[in-house]
Amino acid sequence: MSSMECKVELKSNPLFVCTNLANKADSVSDEHSKQVQNMSQSIEVLNLRTQRDFQYVIKMENQMKGLRSKFRQVEDDRKSIMAKNFQELKDKMDELKPLIPVLEQYKMDAALISQFKEEIRNLSVVLTSIQEELGAYDYDELYQRVLRLDTRLRSCMGKL
Repeated sequence: MSSMECKVELKSNPLFVCTNLANKADSVSDEHSKQVQNMSQSIEVLNLRTQRDFQYVIKMENQMKGLRSKFRQVEDDRKSIMAKNFQELKDKMDELKPLIPVLEQYKMDAALISQFKEEIRNLSVVLTSIQEELGAYDYDELYQRVLRLDTRLRSCMGKL
């Protein structure tokens, strides 16, 4: 039944039935109107929330693009720095290459010095034993003996 339709019954008062139906129609219309108004408000709230969320997503998208750009820059910088550091290390190694023969020579010299030290120790032992043998004579005695031997040698040379 539509809101303007009236039922006419023979037994009842037609005005009452029509009014009653009109009141029901108004109440249904008010109910529909409230539902439509509630739905409109909900849609409006949803629309505002959607706009706010959309603005947030756009803002986040811009920030993500900025971060992506920064990450790319950092990655490029890192690669560039690594390449630069590698080249610097390579250059340093090239500078140090001439030191290899010098170090080899130094190693050989160190071995030779060790050998000389060992020979000096051995010589020291020999000299110490000679000194111990000669230690039995006093320096003055040895000097006097040298002088006598020198005198004898001169006299022998004179006889010849």
